[in-house]
Amino acid sequence: MTMTTTLTMPTATMPDSPSLIAHPHVCAALAEALLDDPFYQAVTIDHATDPDRRLQVLAHYCALAMDEARAVGDVQVADPHGAALWITPHASAADRAHHSAVRTGSLRQLLGPRGFDHYERICAAMEAQVPADLHNAWYLSILGVHSTARGQGLAQRLLSSTLARADHAGAACYLETFNPLSVPFYRRLGFTRVVECVEPTTGRIYQLMVRAAAAHGA
Repeated sequence: MTMTTTLTMPTATMPDSPSLIAHPHVCAALAEALLDDPFYQAVTIDHATDPDRRLQVLAHYCALAMDEARAVGDVQVADPHGAALWITPHASAADRAHHSAVRTGSLRQLLGPRGFDHYERICAAMEAQVPADLHNAWYLSILGVHSTARGQGLAQRLLSSTLARADHAGAACYLETFNPLSVPFYRRLGFTRVVECVEPTTGRIYQLMVRAAAAHGA
């Protein structure tokens, strides 16, 4: 399909997001951090010819993820440098399904037809790879730190309080990463069970990493 300048949507057509209003710089930092990731490249493919618009769409994607995590998980923010977004089983299954559906509807509006199709197919394929014993685990959906703030221990600080709460609750945690350079970092934080997977839409290898539940009283 030939891309033209009509691809750029006016701001008024963007879905509402309280997190984008509250934390615009954090959402922009997450977008900068995640831009080159194969998953985010795939879901923003409709905006590939307009780099500024692609970054704007990705910042809005991150804001919608933050909205969902605030409702049914945990959000740790280091304004303006980055954030960690989690989905946890504390909310009811009905609430999680509702907020997931709200986010999906917003993403359909935001991403464009190819990007949204990629989003649905990639998420379905990755969900199918999650072992059954992790269906009630705490899920790290997004962690990102702006490139100018890396190397200062910020990513670890963004995760530490949530991991401590997971340990107190006796909960396992998991994540997926397409970046092999991030694997040692997560290993140091206890994500020692690693499953190598291939995502069929992008054709890229990713790691599913698991942090075992702490023994109660440990």
